[in-house]
Amino acid sequence: MVGVISAQMGGSDCESIGTGVLAQPINTVSSLAYTVIGVLIFGWAFSVPGRERSYRLVFGVLLALTGIGSVLFHGPQVGVSQFTHDATFLVTLWFLAASNLADLFQWSSARRWAVIVGGSGTIGGALWISPTITNVVMVLGVVALVVSDVSLRRQGRTSSGWFVASLVTILLAVGMFLIGRTASPYCDPDAFFQGHAVWHLLGAISLGSYFVGTSYARLEPAQKE
Repeated sequence: MVGVISAQMGGSDCESIGTGVLAQPINTVSSLAYTVIGVLIFGWAFSVPGRERSYRLVFGVLLALTGIGSVLFHGPQVGVSQFTHDATFLVTLWFLAASNLADLFQWSSARRWAVIVGGSGTIGGALWISPTITNVVMVLGVVALVVSDVSLRRQGRTSSGWFVASLVTILLAVGMFLIGRTASPYCDPDAFFQGHAVWHLLGAISLGSYFVGTSYARLEPAQKE
């Protein structure tokens, strides 16, 4: 079963695909970086009250689930692994973008959560029906995130060293993602060092850093660049 599924899952991430619960051991273990940072943010939520606590709790859960989805994808590679891997990551991106849009347009709490939940359900449903649209949804999510973030920056509301850390780590992460592809000249399927594993680590740090920056910005709406 694993042999059949693995032909479609994890096959472009360089590392050799074996059998058992750790089909790609290095990529599987590194996926837990998302979960670790998600748990830390979840715990951090209790240092603030109100809506921001809810934001931190939800984002912490989403990032932790992103790690679990990635573990399933690179590890046991069961039938729903592709869906959980893609949906958890894309819903996390949507949560960040929708939160920015809510701050930008000063939506009510009810509208904020309706957009976040409705968009998340739409993403999940679309991926369930057509898994091949993952890249399209990801591009749309990234565009929404960038546009909403730039709009907030123009208002001088999101200046923070956390954003610099997020930008630097995501650029490095993308580089490691490309190095970690099977088609890359640097790919060694049996090596301990796997570029895709570093992508997991840096990607988790980048998402966590970005969220911390937006969280502080929401607590200090008058912050200027």
